[in-house]
Amino acid sequence: MMAYFLVSHGSPDPAPQQSMALICQQLAGLGIVGWGTLEGASLPEQIRRFSQQAQSQGAEGIVILPLFLLPGNHVVVDLPPAIARAKSALPIELLPFLGGQPLFQAWLQQAIARESAHILLGHGSRRPEVLPWFERLCQTCGVHPALLTQAGSLDHAIEVRMAQGYTSSKVYGYFLFGGKTVNQVHRQVATLQVRYPHHSLSFVPAIQPTPSFINVLQGILQAVPLVEPVA
Repeated sequence: MMAYFLVSHGSPDPAPQQSMALICQQLAGLGIVGWGTLEGASLPEQIRRFSQQAQSQGAEGIVILPLFLLPGNHVVVDLPPAIARAKSALPIELLPFLGGQPLFQAWLQQAIARESAHILLGHGSRRPEVLPWFERLCQTCGVHPALLTQAGSLDHAIEVRMAQGYTSSKVYGYFLFGGKTVNQVHRQVATLQVRYPHHSLSFVPAIQPTPSFINVLQGILQAVPLVEPVA
């Protein structure tokens, strides 16, 4: 039997915490499922406690899925050493981050098409390789890219659509479960609507733990082969 541990960014907002708890509840059919956060409490300690619990219930290994959407510093710099420091009682396999998973990207493409969205708005990163990665993702999904860390990025995407003759744009928030960042984007979109009064703006605020999204997580976890110890 395998145990599964999901890692999110972490937020004091109760909504993302409730979403993570719901996801774990819905994935319980896979076996032992838990979650932790990179921000806040020590992630190595969270993993150590989970591994002890999983071992006591007969688990043979732990699969960790990072619920991050971009290959930024959290994924590349922060997460691997944090997991390496975890004194786990069980072997661990760290999966690629969620945003890079083909199953998730296929789901995202369908979700964007279902919403008839035109712009994909992500958080962004200080890592220069994130921008071309995100632009390729947007090209695959058939939308314009915009990142919060790039000043004027969303304005530019809207202006491109206006120059193409469109009178409205729907922005799809490339965020998980809401929180402070999404609240800030709501205010930004409202400000842009005042700036562009003849161009109607709407906003799909964040990816939510819908049954179809949870099915994607289940598919990713079920596809994992036998766990081998981390070197």
